[in-house]
This record gives sequence, structure tokens and C-alpha cells, in this order.
Amino acid sequence: MEERYGGKWKFKCGAVILSERTVITAAHCMLITYSNGNYDDVKPRNIRIRAGSSKYEKGGHIVDVRNYQSHPNFDEANFNADIALLTLRTRLPMSNVTKPAFIVPSGLELPNNHAVQVAGWGRTDSSNHSEDLQEVTVYTVKHDECSRLHGGRITENMICAHDGPPYRRGQKNACYKGDSGGPLYMHGMLVGIVSSGSKNCTEQPAVYTKVSAFTNWINTNAV
Repeated sequence: MEERYGGKWKFKCGAVILSERTVITAAHCMLITYSNGNYDDVKPRNIRIRAGSSKYEKGGHIVDVRNYQSHPNFDEANFNADIALLTLRTRLPMSNVTKPAFIVPSGLELPNNHAVQVAGWGRTDSSNHSEDLQEVTVYTVKHDECSRLHGGRITENMICAHDGPPYRRGQKNACYKGDSGGPLYMHGMLVGIVSSGSKNCTEQPAVYTKVSAFTNWINTNAV
């Protein structure tokens, strides 16, 4: 997903294709954060989707966004219900690289220490983002442990995952710089949306929106 800022289009967040007309991302990606800490909603005319490319801000097929809706329970303070649906102005052409994701059934719970994959253009050790789409296997973290590490803010609508304890620099993880809004998946099925994590990107488990908590809302509102 790209946002127009100062007359230029820049990568903002990852997103996942649900259909020819709908993509899913994190609700916090639809906010503009000002220097004074206040928020505002991004205007749909200033958002577009680039699909079908593994390169950062290059290639693929570009489609404008007609409108979007964030989940009505999205909480800007703790990122609960951090999920949004974007309706595209025109249909995305489907191909072997642009195809809909399979959504996890409602209420499905992942076991602890279960292997899942996350993909994105997030920060690496050498830069603020990756030039090529990256994928890494991480492991689900027990809810109580993750909540303790994040100061008690982890809700039942969230999944945590990490490369594994001890949590330290240099391990594999999703990063808030570039991975937000992207997919957490298992056996090709979308189970999470990258939501938040520690600012150093590795010293705490990353936090994902639990898709199974919102499957019914997604199916009701997706086009």
C-alpha cells in the first residue's frame, strides 16, 4: 500500500488481497500521525495499491482505492482490532502472483510455539526497509508471556510471534518499519496481520491482529 504525501507516492504498509476488489491491512496504516501526537484519517484519494511485485515501490499493477473501513472497535491506544478493509476503484487482474488469500476460520486458535510465516519489506540490520520482499518463519508466543513483555496491553484479539527466547537483537521478527499491515500465515492461510512490536524490532515478540477474531466481519464487509 502506498500513500501520496507532498505530491509523491511512498510505500506505507503491506496489505493482503482478499478479492479482485478488496484488500486487507492494519487499521493503524490508515492514520496520519502528527508531531504533536494527534491522529487523522488518511483520505482514500491519497492511497493506492501496488500488487504483483516483490520489489519495494517498483513494478506490479497499481490500483486506486475507492474507500476503506477500519474495524469500529479499533483502539488507537493499544491497537486492539487493528484491521481495515480497502475497496479498490477498479478490479485487480488475477494471476499466479496476484491471487486472493485464504482466510482462517472464525475462532481458530493457534497452539503455542507453532511455526508461522511473515512476509514484508520491513527493516533489516542494514536499512530502514528491504528492497526485496522478505519471508521468515517465526513461532507463536504464549499469550500471557507476550502480554507481560508488552506491559499487559495484549488482548485476546492479538497473536504474538518471534524467532524464540531469549529475545535479543539480531533475531528474526516482523518490524514496525515496513512490515505493518502485511500477512502472518500458516499453510498458506492468513492467520494474522502485522500490527506492532518493539521499536528495535527484535527484543520483544511482534504483535499481530488475530484474523480469526474478525473472520465474520471480514466476510460481511469485503466486496
